[in-house]
Amino acid sequence: MSNEKIIEDIIFEEGSLLEELHNVQDTYGYIPENEIENLAEKFNLSRANAYGVISFYSMLYTEPTGKYIIRICDSISCHLNESESLLKAVKSYLGIENNETSKDKKFTLEVVECLGHCAEGPVMMINDQIYEKLTKTKAIEILNNCI
Repeated sequence: MSNEKIIEDIIFEEGSLLEELHNVQDTYGYIPENEIENLAEKFNLSRANAYGVISFYSMLYTEPTGKYIIRICDSISCHLNESESLLKAVKSYLGIENNETSKDKKFTLEVVECLGHCAEGPVMMINDQIYEKLTKTKAIEILNNCI
């Protein structure tokens, strides 16, 4: 069996590294260093390989995040529908920049390339909820409901 196939099985099969990483993140809200070490040992991987998997997936975190993870799409279709002004309004409202978490740990802001709702832009996702055809006012209303 090739080395690539062994790594693919470790990452994707049931009970896999990826599944375990999601379970750890669901427990802690992120993946702490000691859990990375435990999983690397469990799957007979180097820490570097475990980190490689984590860093490949943008929705896995090695640092604590806010209670609400806000993702604003900036793909070309959302950009053409004013996602830049939406992002500016959200940044101003929250007082944080892209890839930052508010001091009260309520919000983490991420600009993402695509949320898969290209005909409905601009689009924002909060945790697992998608919001489409947003205006700045509507986005701020939604964020107010999170407080």
